[in-house]
Amino acid sequence: MKKVLVYVITCIMIASSVSAMPGSKVLQTFHSTFPNAQNVKWRDDKAGYFVSFTQNENFNKVFYNTDGNLVYALKYCSVDGLPNNIIMQLNEKYGASKIIGVTEVTTQSNMFYNVKLSKDDKLYCLDLSADGSLTKQEVFDDGASATTAQ
Repeated sequence: MKKVLVYVITCIMIASSVSAMPGSKVLQTFHSTFPNAQNVKWRDDKAGYFVSFTQNENFNKVFYNTDGNLVYALKYCSVDGLPNNIIMQLNEKYGASKIIGVTEVTTQSNMFYNVKLSKDDKLYCLDLSADGSLTKQEVFDDGASATTAQ
């Protein structure tokens, strides 16, 4: 009886892991877009497939729909991942601030950077387009209240 139970549980685990693998179109698209991806982990969803991985020392998350098309990609990086024009703009506007985190967000039609920085006991959450223009700003003070400007 124990052997049968172990066998059934093993079959269920194998079947669930096989069903979590995306189709060949998604895999082909992923491998051609991210050829140096390491530590790749897939997770399926009713709307598509999530994949997380590292590439060039940056952690990434990508979502593909069920047709195998990229919906969005997130790349978590340091300030070194920002283009020079954005670094110059941040230095000009926020001066002696500390950049805490950078997320590059890519969709099929757009790309922007979400930057979190601290200055004078305030946390700034900024969305900047690729040309460096500020599209969204949220400011949190020590009391955790936020003000939003767009």
